[in-house]
Amino acid sequence: MTRLRATLAVLVVSALVIGGPAWAAEIEVTAKKVTEGPVIDGKADKVWDSVKATKVTASEGPQGDVEISLKALYSDKDVYFLFQWPDKTMSLNRFLQFDGKEWKKTKGNEDYFALQWDIGNNIKDFPTKGCTVLCHKVGKELSLRTNAPGERTDIWFHKPQRLNPVGQADDQYLTHEPKKDDPQSARRTDPKVSGGYEDNWDKEAKRPKYTFKEGVKPGPVLLKKDAVEIKDYGKFKAGDRLPREVLAPFVGSRGDIQTGAVWEKGRWTLEIKRALATEDKDNDVQFTDPGRPYYFGISVWDDEDDENHSHTGRTVLKLLLK
Repeated sequence: MTRLRATLAVLVVSALVIGGPAWAAEIEVTAKKVTEGPVIDGKADKVWDSVKATKVTASEGPQGDVEISLKALYSDKDVYFLFQWPDKTMSLNRFLQFDGKEWKKTKGNEDYFALQWDIGNNIKDFPTKGCTVLCHKVGKELSLRTNAPGERTDIWFHKPQRLNPVGQADDQYLTHEPKKDDPQSARRTDPKVSGGYEDNWDKEAKRPKYTFKEGVKPGPVLLKKDAVEIKDYGKFKAGDRLPREVLAPFVGSRGDIQTGAVWEKGRWTLEIKRALATEDKDNDVQFTDPGRPYYFGISVWDDEDDENHSHTGRTVLKLLLK
């Protein structure tokens, strides 16, 4: 199964594969209007005390049921979300490691968190069946896509090692048409002008391309501004590690979503901010009509990839701006 299907089909696999119910429960999330929103830094400001938390359970992953606390606010220009959930360890494990002879990827990943929105309330049965309506069986494989031309979902993909250091989530979307080079995948990324994360890898030499500039403390995050091309590989010894990606902020539609996340004492706190309206009308949900509900689903990973995560696939979450 490709990363695509793992990332999103997570919300629906159980209902289709093990015979879960076709209906979905509904949880209403009310966003309160404020004059000024919180600072997006992963530390809950007092403004969040003005709104009651909604409890949502993500289930069926290897970590079992995960209770997520969710709050929402909005102003004249932006919408804000606060998510908190338990996680015993902070996982930032995307490394390349030298064994004395060659470089290899280490075991492990990062603690992903994803939201998927019905962009225009035009996906048939999404309000009653949630993300289960997006999962299709093709032979023995699972394919995630919308069900008709014109249907799209907006995906907000929080990546704490690859993007949180630059204060962004990965803005993506799901469409009806699979990619020509991957018939199982109908997911695309929003357009960008520049920036984002790139592999820290020289394919021909089969080794990392960048290391930390002199004076920069090595760690799990390598910013492009702190990176320098490696000239002397002889200085590395067995056990040395470098991050698998080099990071820079997205410029363009793919960088529309601002984030701040902090792990502390076995718990993640994630804040998200996005403009109510964006310029990318086709690929972004537009929070411009207080009179309509906005349907979405959540999935959460604990140092895992692919299908190994918890999700709200049988629960429809409905955001209301009040």
